[in-house]
Amino acid sequence: MLKIAQNPEFSHKVTVRIPVDGGHVEQSFTARFRHVPWKDLEAVYQDIDAQARLVWIGWEGIVDDDDNPIPFSDAARDRLIEMRFIALPVLRAYVDAVQGAKRGN
Repeated sequence: MLKIAQNPEFSHKVTVRIPVDGGHVEQSFTARFRHVPWKDLEAVYQDIDAQARLVWIGWEGIVDDDDNPIPFSDAARDRLIEMRFIALPVLRAYVDAVQGAKRGN
């Protein structure tokens, strides 16, 4: 039996490589996504920011410099989307989750 939710949502781990002097630091958080039809994503194909705004609807595990949790809001999400080292892994995690991709080595 295949059960289809009217408005599918799901959580998925996002791994981010944050640039630091001389390299990167790998950190992760859990993003909450909503399923968006491919035609809607294709409509904004060239716009990474718009794609991320369409699918990314929540998070757990994002904190400020003092380790205080940052609550999700559209404004906070949009500030993070401006950082390509965050926006691109978020979209990659969404596509991997939707397609059921497993990460290799």
